[in-house]
Amino acid sequence: MFGTIVSAIKIVVISGTVLGALGAFWYVSGLRADLQQSQENVRTLESSVYEQQTLIEQMKRDQQLISDLRDDLDRLRNIQREETQALKNRFDENAAGDRRDIGDLASRRPGLVGNIITNASNDAMRCIEIASGAKLTEEERNAIRKSQINSECSSLANPSYSSSIDG
Repeated sequence: MFGTIVSAIKIVVISGTVLGALGAFWYVSGLRADLQQSQENVRTLESSVYEQQTLIEQMKRDQQLISDLRDDLDRLRNIQREETQALKNRFDENAAGDRRDIGDLASRRPGLVGNIITNASNDAMRCIEIASGAKLTEEERNAIRKSQINSECSSLANPSYSSSIDG
């Protein structure tokens, strides 16, 4: 009887040990699967972080480009305002800055005023063509003297011209 109790205890202990070992194996296997899933999640997150950092850098470059383009447009708008004001003053002042009456001049020298207006109209039409996308001619690109430029829109039609050259 004592032997059967010991045998039963041995069986319970051995069964408990085997079950414990199997449970531990099952638990460790689960941990390995969880670890593998966690490592995959970390790789996915690292990839996402890299992509986001790349996107942020691209957005910063784009914002800088937009800022630079805005500054260029502001500069161009200011130049155009100055040119518009100069055009408004063109009929009110002569080259020396004295007051001019275009009507009086036209009645005294109609041929001269007619030629001036015709040439200025032709220049203005060319400005509209260029602003609409027409290509510059070699003469327009290479004009460096005041006598060679389109005086209606020299900044648009004559990129090589600088008023400091003619003084």
